[in-house]
Amino acid sequence: MKNAQLMTLGDITVYSPGVLIQDVKGIGDPKTTCPVELIEFRLDPFAVSTPHSHPSTEIWRITSGHGQVMTDDGELAVKSGDLVFLRPDQTHYLENRGSEVLSALSISWKETR
Repeated sequence: MKNAQLMTLGDITVYSPGVLIQDVKGIGDPKTTCPVELIEFRLDPFAVSTPHSHPSTEIWRITSGHGQVMTDDGELAVKSGDLVFLRPDQTHYLENRGSEVLSALSISWKETR
């Protein structure tokens, strides 16, 4: 089948203390490429991700917990069910300010012109 492909979660990687990420990978044809990157991540209670920026646009869907998204121009409170849009090349990070795991699904892509 060429128009649909099964995907699987890759190995869990420790991104920074208390922050775990899991890449989503295709099953089957290694030549198949996807125009977006999909990552599932979680922050342990009271953990903070490492501030970073990248040339990709990103959308997070918060799937559990609550916390704060921190950017150069302020902070944004988020909770389970929220969608967060992050512009490319802007420093951002996430703080889990609760006593439960904060998890999210990230979809990112590089804009082409």
